[in-house]
Amino acid sequence: MLKQAIPNIFVKDFQASLAYYAGPLGFHPLFVYGEIPFYAHVARDEAILAIRHVTRPVIDHTAGEDLLSAFIEVSDVNALHDALRAAGAHIRQPPRDEPWAMRSLIVSDLDGNLIGFASDLAT
Repeated sequence: MLKQAIPNIFVKDFQASLAYYAGPLGFHPLFVYGEIPFYAHVARDEAILAIRHVTRPVIDHTAGEDLLSAFIEVSDVNALHDALRAAGAHIRQPPRDEPWAMRSLIVSDLDGNLIGFASDLAT
C-alpha cells in the first residue's frame, strides 16, 4: 500500500531556503537534520516537502521553462494565492484554469524550483 510521496527540493543555501519555505510559503519544519543542517521536512496542512542542500543545480532549466519540482493539490487555489502573495512569495504563474479541469498556481523558491498548486474546478 502506497501512503505518501514526499518530493525532494534541492537547494544551494539551506538556511535561506528553510526560512523561505517557513516564511512566505507558510510551511513549518517537522525536523531539521545534520550537525550543520542540510536536510529537513517541512509541512503545511497535509503536504510535506523535503528540502535537501546540494552544491550544484540538479534541474536543467534549459530542458523546459516550467519544470515543476513538486505538485500539491489544494482545496482553494485562489485563497492560497492571496495568502502567498500577501506573505511575499514569488508567484511565477497566478491562478489560471487548465484544460484538465483544475485551476493552478505556480510559485518559485530562491533556487528557481517551481512548486505547483492546483484545485479541482468541479468543486
